[in-house]
Amino acid sequence: MSATSDLGYQPPAVPLDEETRLHSLRELKLLDTEPEERFDRVVKLAAAVFQVPIAYIALVDRDRQWFKAQTGMCATQTSRDVSFCGHAILQDAPLVIPDAKKDPRFAGNPMVTGDPFVRFYAGLPVEAPQGGKVGTLCLVDHEPRELNDKDLKVLRQLGDLVEHEFGLFDLITAQDDLIRVKEELLESKREVERLFSDLSAEKAKTDRLLLNILPERIAEELKERGAVKAERHECACVLFADFTNFTAESEKYTPEDLVTELNECFTEFDDIVTRHGIEKLKTLGDGYLCAGGLVCADGSQHVELLRVAFEICDFISRRRKEKDGMYWDVRVGIHAGPLVAGVVGKSKFAYDICGDTVNTASRMESASEPGRVNVSGAFEELVRDHADCESRGDLPVKGKETMEMFFVRRLR
Repeated sequence: MSATSDLGYQPPAVPLDEETRLHSLRELKLLDTEPEERFDRVVKLAAAVFQVPIAYIALVDRDRQWFKAQTGMCATQTSRDVSFCGHAILQDAPLVIPDAKKDPRFAGNPMVTGDPFVRFYAGLPVEAPQGGKVGTLCLVDHEPRELNDKDLKVLRQLGDLVEHEFGLFDLITAQDDLIRVKEELLESKREVERLFSDLSAEKAKTDRLLLNILPERIAEELKERGAVKAERHECACVLFADFTNFTAESEKYTPEDLVTELNECFTEFDDIVTRHGIEKLKTLGDGYLCAGGLVCADGSQHVELLRVAFEICDFISRRRKEKDGMYWDVRVGIHAGPLVAGVVGKSKFAYDICGDTVNTASRMESASEPGRVNVSGAFEELVRDHADCESRGDLPVKGKETMEMFFVRRLR
């Protein structure tokens, strides 16, 4: 009698590259770690885009599937034998199960017959930088449904975000590899001339990519030394911007249009921060983080960051008018103080900041209101000669009891 008949469902087979795959999974150093906003935002975005009650990122270990990020479930892991994801990593394309109760592989599965009562499942395999399908980005519904070609395209785009967080290729190594290829082809003058032109274009492309994720001074140091020394900044300023009523408004868009709209918003934000000499650090799902005073210690960076805040609010306000108010709004928070900045990662590197100043800026955003810029007392002291601020008094802040806050009405 088959395993399917005995159990009422079919446990997943073991991939041929299982040991290599598990090694790549261990190298990610993600198993049994605390939740991270960068992954949580991806699953929340997936749930909103596809309007499903459950979405998660699962890592398939030797005997279990462990959920790195999830929305709509309470479990942190399940046995690999009952996992849908164990089946998904066996193939290259997304595994889509329109109705699990009608699929003999899953009809008697405990995840179908009991909590979380899976009826529809779509799992996209995601790979580690070292290779190997280490897990999946999954959608689950309690009712049968189908995915069309556009849905699958959007699911793959979201999967790209997961793999992007897993790691990027080492750009410096890639550049060295291109130069080595050029040297190996020096035997043929004609080939060398053609290759030199190609390599020059690729080097420029690599340099542009470095500058997209690192400040110019930091990128040059990384190229010259292969490493960047972390720096402490005593008076940097950090801006958090986050969309409000995003989930409700996003339901009015098709998945393809939603991703396009987010891209247009963040592209405009990038143009704004570049214009004012502010460093963009990262996007976090529907949130945006940037900072001033990291490369240039000039006090004018505080005023320029405030200009960025108002231009972001103005851009979203114009968008809302174009959409007759049927659009998300934006909330902005700013704080100033000491922080540490540096390049983190090996297979993937990024210029990032850490410290209580970053956390406090996030709290300022949470305490703000749609379309307004909320700043801490520390930041208000730096810009009070350049801006009109409205005191909000001391307000409660998570982890800090209370803090003085101000709404910035306008720049002078």
